[in-house]
Amino acid sequence: MKSTILKSSLFALAMSTAFTSCAKKEGYSINGTIAGLDKGTVYLEYVDEKGDKKIIDSAEVKEGVFTFTGKTAEPLFHTIKVKGQEYGAYFLLDNEDIKIEAKKDSVFKAKVTGSTQNDFYKSYYDNEFKKIQAIAGPIYKLSDSLTQSGKVKLTAEQQAMMDKKWKDLGTFADDLTDKFIKKNKDNLGGALVIEDRIVSYGTPEKVKEYYAILSPEVQKSFYGKRLKTAIDLNDKTAVGVVAPEFSQTDVNGKVVKLSDYKGKYVLVDFWASWCGPCRKENPNVVVAYKTYHDKGFDVLGVSLDDKKNLWEKAIEKDGLTWTHVSDLKGWQNEAAVLYGVKMVPTNYLIGPDGKIVAKNLREAELQSKLKAIFGKS
Repeated sequence: MKSTILKSSLFALAMSTAFTSCAKKEGYSINGTIAGLDKGTVYLEYVDEKGDKKIIDSAEVKEGVFTFTGKTAEPLFHTIKVKGQEYGAYFLLDNEDIKIEAKKDSVFKAKVTGSTQNDFYKSYYDNEFKKIQAIAGPIYKLSDSLTQSGKVKLTAEQQAMMDKKWKDLGTFADDLTDKFIKKNKDNLGGALVIEDRIVSYGTPEKVKEYYAILSPEVQKSFYGKRLKTAIDLNDKTAVGVVAPEFSQTDVNGKVVKLSDYKGKYVLVDFWASWCGPCRKENPNVVVAYKTYHDKGFDVLGVSLDDKKNLWEKAIEKDGLTWTHVSDLKGWQNEAAVLYGVKMVPTNYLIGPDGKIVAKNLREAELQSKLKAIFGKS
């Protein structure tokens, strides 16, 4: 009797396993609704590792409803766009039944459900990041109020107060992000938040530390491999190594090479006319340039603009009198890609021997570093 029950149980278990295996989806289905759009065309778009947009599929919208079916090798970010619109619903597409609910004029705000990995990732921005924003917002407003949007210099007491507020905010944000990554080390949410919040903010040792705790499966994923690439790239642009050589044309079409600055301290400053924080930091760089240029300090601006007229106007308006170069490829600027730039402003201070001395020196840190080098108050 026991033998019969055991055999029956094993058979049931085998059948259950077989059923689970057979039931596992071999592809995805996307069922969407767009309120206010009776008919039209929607595209399923993917941006490859080079930044090139590729339309994977298209579907007709009938009475506000559309459907996509297909198969993906692994979870990857895709966008669903309405024909004629620039922005769309951005989400991690996996082989699951996914539902999208949108409105005609705000498809980018669509509600996406059914994508497990997307839910993990999105939870950071729905929870941890909102808590960080709730504290950061008032601090930014206070800073702008005290400095009158960068026009007034803070007193020593005000600077000390703001420094403490920024430090406390950083500690709070780092703690929430740390806990999220460790909790989500077995899914893509962990890897993607490392890329968003750690890689972009120039803390390479932390990137290595977090990458090491990711599960082998996540490390082998597309986004895990991208993290490893960022780590390897950072090793090539670490403090103490020779800065990678590059050359681009200036505003007059003349080719400028990084090696032209050998024998000087040069700040390679990645920025863009459309970047608010860059424009806010520019007056600080101007002060540094005027103070230390005669001592052997220079600046080489590398713009991530793609429109020359806007680039030139920003240079003139901000009084940036040093040399500026760009290939006008936006985020695909070849020097920026070479240096692994993920956000602007980003800068590298390079010594007379061509080796990287420091990274991301901003505000008082830039002045302090240059004062230590040149010994001038």
